[in-house]
Amino acid sequence: MAVENVKVLIMGAGYGTRLQRDLLADKTGKYRHLVGVPKALLPLGAQDALITHWLHLLAKNGIPSSSVHVITNAACYDAFVEWAKRNNVPGDNIASDGTTSNETRLGAVPDILEGVKRFNLNGDHVLVIGGDTLFLHDFDLAEFLADFRKKERACLVTTYEVPNETVHKVGIMEINKEGTVTGFVEKPQPSETSSRLACPCFYLFHQQSLNLLQDFLNDCHARNAGLSDYDATGKFLAYLWPRFPIQTHTISGRIDVGGLESYVDAVHYFDRQQLSIAAPPFHRPRP
Repeated sequence: MAVENVKVLIMGAGYGTRLQRDLLADKTGKYRHLVGVPKALLPLGAQDALITHWLHLLAKNGIPSSSVHVITNAACYDAFVEWAKRNNVPGDNIASDGTTSNETRLGAVPDILEGVKRFNLNGDHVLVIGGDTLFLHDFDLAEFLADFRKKERACLVTTYEVPNETVHKVGIMEINKEGTVTGFVEKPQPSETSSRLACPCFYLFHQQSLNLLQDFLNDCHARNAGLSDYDATGKFLAYLWPRFPIQTHTISGRIDVGGLESYVDAVHYFDRQQLSIAAPPFHRPRP
């Protein structure tokens, strides 16, 4: 049975410039076939694409492919349409933001708003998933969705602990003892916050919070903010939490696909998972 009033928006409009640089610089040539492939469509494990893992997990938890939408760019649009055909996602659920290069990108928050508008998601709760976001194998989506249902009127995001040396690379959530967000800092120095809770791009926005996307961008434009002020999804969370409650859901960790090295690590992780699933149960010989 489908989960009522929850639609999914996968963010696929980024250009993955670091990964593409790494692929072009790779002397082995082993990954040359991935040049030009969006990060969200990188093959991983037994699936044809990173985001296909989400598609299957969502389906197992009552969210069908007809409820999954992708906002991408003009350069990658055709590749996502082909992915949709292979995976029974309606073609109308793929939309381009019209940009053709990293230099002309809209930014992450405008792309969320673009997706909400293009797919008419204003009447739904919207689960936003970063196109390069994956969680460790023990992530329980059913538990996450149940946690959201328990909240009377709140958004729900995931958090996991990171070491000091990672704090400056990620968005950090500050929370109270009830797990409610009380602050958000984008890539701070460890001395700037006592929190060590990273918050990946996996946000379940309550329907009533969606109008604040436009308010946030209006505020950015009113003060002539630059692209860096709305290109990271966390910047919207920093604007959102004082205006709409955000609750947190703890996970054990995430798989980050940034450059080639981290992609190779992700491939090895999924290969190990496949081996552990395929391996026969171990039996001790009888004495």
